Parts: sequence; C-alpha cells; structure tokens
Amino acid sequence: MKVKVERRGRPRKQVETSTFDVSTVKTFRGNDLYFSDSLFKPLKTNREIDTILSTDGGLMPGTNMVLVGGPGSGKSTIALDMLSGFTQQGYKCLFISAEMDEIAHYKYCKRMPSFSCVDTLFLKNYAENIKDVLEHVLDKGYDVVAVDSIAEVLEMYRDAYKTTESKAEFWFLNLQDKMKKGENENKYYTTFVNIQQVTKQGDFAGSNRLKHMTDAMCHIERSKDGLERSMHFSKNRDCDKDFKMYFSIYKDKVQYSFEQVNE
Repeated sequence: MKVKVERRGRPRKQVETSTFDVSTVKTFRGNDLYFSDSLFKPLKTNREIDTILSTDGGLMPGTNMVLVGGPGSGKSTIALDMLSGFTQQGYKCLFISAEMDEIAHYKYCKRMPSFSCVDTLFLKNYAENIKDVLEHVLDKGYDVVAVDSIAEVLEMYRDAYKTTESKAEFWFLNLQDKMKKGENENKYYTTFVNIQQVTKQGDFAGSNRLKHMTDAMCHIERSKDGLERSMHFSKNRDCDKDFKMYFSIYKDKVQYSFEQVNE
C-alpha cells in the first residue's frame, strides 16, 4: 500500500507522493528486543560529577543529555571536563566544536591542560558539507560525544542546505538516535551531551522535540556576582535522587562539591 500525501503550499497547490510502504510497519514486545548488556554499565569519569549523572554513578550508554545555561555559565567547561575524565578512563570520546575555532580551543587547553587529551572536530572548517562530515565521523562510533552547541550545528545545516530549522533538527536528532542504538561501524551505543543556550528570560531555548527526547536535562547556573556556579537536573531518567552540585573553575581544574536536595 502506497501513501499519497497532499500538501498545500503558496502560491499554488503542491502534491508530493510518498514511496513509503506502510505494510512494513512492525510492533514489538519487550522480549522481542535485544541489546548488549553493556547498556547497563555506566561510563565513569572517576570524578565527583559521576554522583549526579545516574543512580549507579556515571553516564549510561546510549542516552542523550542536554547541558543548558546562559553565556559564561560553564557549559563548555563542564562538557570538556567530563570528556577528559572519560578519555582518561579509556573511553572513546569526541568534542564537536561548532563555536570555538582552533585558536580559541588552544587557549582553552593551555589554561586547562587536562582537556588536551580530547579528540576535537572543528566543525566550522566543514560548514558547507556538514551533513556528510558528521555522518562520516559519527559512524566511526564513540562512547561519548559532546556537541557545542546544538544551536550552532543546526544553523550551519540550515545555511549549507537552505532549509528550515525543523528539517535541520529532524536530521540531527535522527542521526543521534541511530548512534545511540549502536547503528555505526563499530556498534558503539553513543551517549550525547548536547550544549544548549537559554532565552533572555532564562527558559530553555530548544524545541519541544529536543526537550522531550532527551533523557537528562542539566541546568547550569552562575550567580550574578559570578562567585557561585551550580548544576542540577530538572529531568534525569537514570537517577532516582535529586542532587545539586556546586563547582568552581580554577586556573587548571574544575572542582566539585554536592548536596542531596531530597531523599
């Protein structure tokens, strides 16, 4: 059975015919599904931040986490600190930099030497071919990938292919979903840490789809005087306790301390 889809555009009616065969649609029961037991082994940085990432400590494979906060709150620093911790524990990690170029990143690593061990893709160098580049690189398979930032990736895609925000997001979130399920060359259940900004009102700046498909939403905040920084989760499917963690960014390291908000 073929499905015919009619869409009304301006200034004239447009008709598109889908070639999707609905007879291929399947439903599944839980015992029909199979994934490796490695999905239940948390990825650990061996740092205090592991405590708030999941009940078992650390990030769970095949999940999607969003770090959300205002400019200068410490989102990129936290993401790189996590990746450096994972890399030092032997995990395969990638930092996708759509904001910093090589010079800015070099200065960052001079200040924070531990970040130098993290593999980094400078996406601005490939802006005109962003789709092919990201699909090729992510297909190699990684344990953890941080995206800085998801808004910049979507903007690059829109500019390169003259398309809409929703189509750019549809492509990128579907690509992440494939990687999460191990649909890459080396069968890694990739965990994504997506960095996202907030609006001027302090609200989440992403779409409802991004908000709902993410497994964990971590808010990073900085006090007005700049002296106190903290992070907490408004949503975390892998942790049954509510923690608030404080962190300080020193000359060459990030230091954490935390408190449990409720039992």
